[in-house]
Amino acid sequence: MRRLRKPSPQFSFLSVAGTGLLLLSACSGPSTPDRDPVGIWTGALVTDQGTCPTDQNSTLQIGAHAISFTPGDGALVLKGVRGPDNLHFHAQLQMTDANRKPYAIVFNGYPVGQAIGGTYGSPSCRAHITMTRPTR
Repeated sequence: MRRLRKPSPQFSFLSVAGTGLLLLSACSGPSTPDRDPVGIWTGALVTDQGTCPTDQNSTLQIGAHAISFTPGDGALVLKGVRGPDNLHFHAQLQMTDANRKPYAIVFNGYPVGQAIGGTYGSPSCRAHITMTRPTR
């Protein structure tokens, strides 16, 4: 007959401590965008003036240094950088109108609690937006 060996008290303590740490890290929730903005953020533009792409959500993608903003998840992609302090996100796209006059489409974002707020502007649109991380 085989005897089962009783686990050592040290092993049991380490198991309980490790489980407690896992539970604490799970309860801490997602970090705020001013601490860890890297990832995908989505939300709907709210028109302040003009005609804006509000039929679809817009997407902000934040990497280690670069960002991109896609208004109304359409064909235009504004590229830019994030500020070193994680408090400023700026992206723009240089365009040319039918008369070959240059103009810029601009997005400026900033952390707001668990979300990222921002403003979007083009010659035909002024809007604001609040974006959150998509739920899985």
